[in-house]
Amino acid sequence: MSLLKPGTRCVIIAGCPENIGLVVEVIERLGAYEGRADAYYIRTASGRKFHQLWHGNDLHRGASDKCITDRHKLRPLVDPKVEAEERQVEVLTPVSGPRKVAA
Repeated sequence: MSLLKPGTRCVIIAGCPENIGLVVEVIERLGAYEGRADAYYIRTASGRKFHQLWHGNDLHRGASDKCITDRHKLRPLVDPKVEAEERQVEVLTPVSGPRKVAA
């Protein structure tokens, strides 16, 4: 999976059922952390607290607006226009000079 930069907005797609669908923002990539292969420190985009959070073996409700989660539970929200622009590749041709083509 791709790395997520700080500030990237994502939607939660797995984990505690009451948190699925929440929009969050990446604070920091932690990498391998406390048994997680690729952990991220995140916060809710709205500032509201998470509906459910696991802390060890205990489930807490509404305890914080920040938490640590696994990368595979996050899907980045991407502006389709920006994504299309990033897929543009510059190609040099000897006759006409530089031109943009879709990748």
